Amino acid sequence: MREDLVKEILEKEKLEEKIKELEKTISEHPNILKKAMAEVARKAVEEFRATEGKELEEKTSDIASPTIIYNIFCEHPDFDFSILGEDVVELIQSWKEN
Repeated sequence: MREDLVKEILEKEKLEEKIKELEKTISEHPNILKKAMAEVARKAVEEFRATEGKELEEKTSDIASPTIIYNIFCEHPDFDFSILGEDVVELIQSWKEN
């Protein structure tokens, strides 16, 4: 048990020493840290655009189509929506029933 305690104390001291070394390095090279942070931020933005951005575009598209169809339905209720597919026809039928 005592050996474990001594081991933990030594590990803690090593970690504290590493922290001091890192703090010293950071204080000596602030521009490098700024560049690294800018690069990390840039990559995060790119990743967001590649994943979340595409999902948002798809959701927007999913919302836009029914909105456009609804506007056509309101303005031209006799329009032949069958050219847009069975799903659209079913959607129009549900609107007509309401």
